[in-house]
Amino acid sequence: VATGGIETRHIAYPGRALRGKRRFTFMQGEVKSIDLDKRLVDTDRGALPYDFLVVALGSTTDTRQLSVMPSHVFTLKSLRDGMVLRNHIISLFEEADACPEEQDKLLTFVVAGGGATGVQLIAEMRDFIFRFLLRNYRRVQPGKVKLVLLQDEERLLEGMDSGLAAYALSVLRKKGVEVRLGSRVTRVPDEAVEINGHDLISTRTLVWTAGIRGNPVLDGLPVEKDSSGRVKVDQYLQVLGQSGVYALGDAASFIDPGTGKPLSARAHVAVRQPKTVAHNILADLLGGKKHPCPIPWVAETVSLGSREAALKLWQFRFFGLPARFLWLASYLLLVPSVYVRTRVLLDWFLSLFFGR
Repeated sequence: VATGGIETRHIAYPGRALRGKRRFTFMQGEVKSIDLDKRLVDTDRGALPYDFLVVALGSTTDTRQLSVMPSHVFTLKSLRDGMVLRNHIISLFEEADACPEEQDKLLTFVVAGGGATGVQLIAEMRDFIFRFLLRNYRRVQPGKVKLVLLQDEERLLEGMDSGLAAYALSVLRKKGVEVRLGSRVTRVPDEAVEINGHDLISTRTLVWTAGIRGNPVLDGLPVEKDSSGRVKVDQYLQVLGQSGVYALGDAASFIDPGTGKPLSARAHVAVRQPKTVAHNILADLLGGKKHPCPIPWVAETVSLGSREAALKLWQFRFFGLPARFLWLASYLLLVPSVYVRTRVLLDWFLSLFFGR
């Protein structure tokens, strides 16, 4: 969505349509707080009592490192974020076309965070700009476009396979992306980014993808949390010390028994947890046996643009266009309906052949 590859309406799925013939009630509202003692959820629609509670509030972008959020800092967490960023990039090209003397600053794009989100975004931005935007802005000089990816670690894709990380680094650099390892944002003055306390980059665009944090509502819960603010759960996804309260997805800190570390906050992890929670709530109600949450087996994969990706499956590694198609297939499985999968798949193929 942020780089014009998918139509916004095609990726969104309405909650009321998801209901269908299922026996549940949907209410749109903002959760303000949760009172575990009184078993109440306080919302802007009023207080809701509960017998069982599933905390699935997701996460937010962790911007604690930034003392302020200037107007040229963007996040990439919601559909709205994607729309705002896409429109911002296009508006900069309009301005650069009208003001050639300002192109250096206008066309410098900085992404902070070398995880999967940052790597995939900078690769898609590069394709969006060089394969689509530049052909429509004849007065914009391609040499003025500068894409910078900042990573405070000494490698990209921390926590993923080192072979995939090395391949991603080589692909990005071949595409002309300036990848700066061991670099962190220390200050964000107006229309600039300070790196490591001394390097200053003039830019009108800083996209912040450097980590996530549990939803702020979780901060008020008197339960154990990890360093990212996620609620700690047991093997059944029940919140520690709380009867009838479960958590899943980015809101839950679930320990992998094999590694002793929390599972990463990824969609492939989250979509496998609701079935376990549903079974265990029924076990609470009917006196059955609870099932521990299985550790999801997930292939490691990262997209590197319209025709590139890297994927590890067991001990096998795939690169290039075959990995890209496998990446597309794996993410289509996360979409909740055949209708939406079809629309998204068509968007990807049409943008591949006809542009964004």
